[in-house]
Amino acid sequence: MKPLNLADLTIEQKIGQMLLCRRPLNDEDKEYILELIRNRSLGGIHGMFPELLETADYPLLICENMESGFPKGEAELTCPLAIGATGSEEYAYEFGRISAIEAKAKGYNVVFGPIFDIALNPAAFCGGSLRFGGNKELVSRLGAAAVRGYQDQGMIVTAKHYPGFGESAIDSHLEMVYLKCDKKLLLERELEPYRYAIEHADLSGVMVGHITVPKIDDKYPASLSPKITNILREIGFDGLTMTDSLAMLGITNYYGLEECHALAMTAVDMVMASYRVPAKMAYEFMLNAYRKGRVTEEQIDEAVRRVIAAQNKTLKKPETTKLTHKEMNLAKEISRDSITALLDGVDSTAIPTDGRHLFILETPNVFKHPETGYMEEEKSNLNKIENLIKEKFPNSDTAKINKFPNTSQMEQTITKTMNYNSIIIVTYNRTSGYTGSADATRRFLALINAVAHKLSAIIIFGNPFPAREYPRTPRLIIGYENGSCEEEVINVLTGESIAKGKLPIDLVR
Repeated sequence: MKPLNLADLTIEQKIGQMLLCRRPLNDEDKEYILELIRNRSLGGIHGMFPELLETADYPLLICENMESGFPKGEAELTCPLAIGATGSEEYAYEFGRISAIEAKAKGYNVVFGPIFDIALNPAAFCGGSLRFGGNKELVSRLGAAAVRGYQDQGMIVTAKHYPGFGESAIDSHLEMVYLKCDKKLLLERELEPYRYAIEHADLSGVMVGHITVPKIDDKYPASLSPKITNILREIGFDGLTMTDSLAMLGITNYYGLEECHALAMTAVDMVMASYRVPAKMAYEFMLNAYRKGRVTEEQIDEAVRRVIAAQNKTLKKPETTKLTHKEMNLAKEISRDSITALLDGVDSTAIPTDGRHLFILETPNVFKHPETGYMEEEKSNLNKIENLIKEKFPNSDTAKINKFPNTSQMEQTITKTMNYNSIIIVTYNRTSGYTGSADATRRFLALINAVAHKLSAIIIFGNPFPAREYPRTPRLIIGYENGSCEEEVINVLTGESIAKGKLPIDLVR
C-alpha cells in the first residue's frame, strides 16, 4: 500500500481524489469505479464490494454509516442518545472503539459520524436517536470520546452535520434546512462540540450538512459555502471536510446536481456524490467545473492535500481485529444502563404483575416496496416484546393496532379497553430519513388520548421525541433505539430492574 504524493498527480487525478463516489449502480458503473482506482483517480467510496480491496494500491477511503455502530457487526450497540442517557464518556469511547474494530476488520476505514448536532428542538427528529443529547456540554464530551474511540483504531471520522441540524425541524433529505443564528451564536453553541473535539480528540474529519445560515451566507448552504466552512478553519481545524450526500433532495431541488458539484468543490475537500447517478457523471461534473474556471488548481491542491493526509492516517493498525466476550457484553450493558423512566404522581416504575392490564402494541408499518413490488414490514422486535409481556404479566392481555388505524380498528381497540382499568401503550419508533417526521400519527395519538384516563404507563422502544405530544402518564419508560433492552425494559415495569438513565433531551410535553 503506497501513499499518494500530491506532486505526482495530474489535475485529472487530483479532481478524482476530491470525489467520494457511492456503491456501483450496475456492472458498468463498477468497472468505471475500478478504473478510477487503478488510475489513482478516486479519493473514496461509500460501500464495499469484493474487487475493491484487491484493486486499490493506495489507502483509498472506504466509508460506512456507523451512527449506531457498524451496521454489519455482531455487537448489539445502542444509539448515541442512549449513551447520552448514561452520560458516560467511557461508554462513548467504547461505542467508537467497538464500531471501529468491527469496521476495520471488514476493510472500512472511514465512519460517517459521530453526530455532533445538539438536540435543541424536540420536533427536530431528523437526527433523532442519533444525537447524544440536548446540551452542548454533553454532546461535546461524549462526541469527543467517541472520536477518540474510532481514531485509536485507525479510523477517520466525519463529525456531522456541520454546522448543526439541532435547531430546525426540517428533514434535509426532503427540504432545505435554515438556522436563525448569527456567527457569534453559531460559535458559542453549534460549533462548541467541534471546537472541543479539535482540542481534546484531534478531530480528523467533518461532514458538512446542507444547512443554510442566512446571517452568514444568504445564498448558499454550508456544503456549498466557503463563508461557512471557513469558520471551521478559523477555529483551528485542518482536517478533512466532505459534503453530506448530494442525493438529498433538499439541496438538489434548489441548485441542480451539476451546480452542486461545482459549488461544493470551492467549499470542501471531498464531494459525496448521489447514489442515484453513476460515478462517471459525478466525476465529469467536477472535471467540467475545473475546465470552466469554477474552481482553481490551487483550491484543488489544498483539498487533495487534506484527502491524502486522511488516507495516510488510515494506515494506522488497529489494536485488535476481533471483539471479545467482554466487549460484546459491554454493548449490552450500555443498552441496559441507558433505560430511562419519567414518573408523574407515582413513586415506582412497577405495576402489579398479577394485575389485569391491557397492553396496546403499536405494530410496525407495512408497505409495498417501490422497487420489488413486494409487501414488507418495518423492523421491530414486537414478537419478543409480546412474549415477554405474556411471561411477566400472565393475567393481562394484548391488543395490536398499527400507526395508521382506520375507523373500525380504532373503535374495536377502544371498546376492548372498557374491560380494563389499567392500560399500557407500547410503541416502537425508529429514526428514519425521507419521512419528514418520526412523530406519532394523528390517528395513533388520538387513540392514546382516548384512553389517557386509564393509562398506567407508556413504553417507548426507539426514538423518544414523539413523547412530547403524549398525554400525561404515571410512567414513561424509554428503551432507546437498537441495542438489546426489551427484557430489561419490561423488568423495569415489573420492578425487577431499575431505570438508571436520565433523559438527555428536553421534551416540551
